Amino acid sequence: MKSTRVRVILAVVAAGAALTACSPSQAGAAAIVGDRRISTSELNADVREYEKAMSEAGVSRGQLRLPGSIPQAVLGNKIFISQIDQIGARSGITVTAAEVEALIAQVLQQQQGATVDQLALNNAVPPSELNALVRASLIQQKLMAKYGAGQDEASQQAAGQKLAAEVQKIAPVTRSPRYGEANPQAQAQDGSDSFIESDRFGALPGAAESR
Repeated sequence: MKSTRVRVILAVVAAGAALTACSPSQAGAAAIVGDRRISTSELNADVREYEKAMSEAGVSRGQLRLPGSIPQAVLGNKIFISQIDQIGARSGITVTAAEVEALIAQVLQQQQGATVDQLALNNAVPPSELNALVRASLIQQKLMAKYGAGQDEASQQAAGQKLAAEVQKIAPVTRSPRYGEANPQAQAQDGSDSFIESDRFGALPGAAESR
């Protein structure tokens, strides 16, 4: 297992083809993820919360090393969370609140002096959405384990390809061109719009076995 990462490593790309326009049914949508809609008003609220947390922490945009603009980075995480939630639900995979809290506590202990708000800022989510992002990361770990990911690179690649197929089938992304076009070359191995490495927050003991 690689060391815990709190630096955002998103690639803000689309899982499908780039859009040139939104259809009437998508008016007011920042993105359509599978059968779920992320509204622009919802995204704007998250961006405002994120920027407020930045101001309170005295952190500049440049210090965060975000991929793209703040709205693009925040949207990328919202898409990732929605995709993984949908795949996890279809696969019967869940994560408890206790698992989420334990993993956050573990990361904060490893990152001495870090706060929950700092962890959220570093990972391009408003503080109120950190739990959702950590939950999605844990579900992703369990999905990878379900598809046979082990410690070796070959099994991880094979599992990633299986997960990519599920993502494309169940939760493809239609993104508003307002937030950038797709970049197929930067697409995640697991097919998700916003790739978050499965060990981004580390792993809880036994997480891979919790299917």
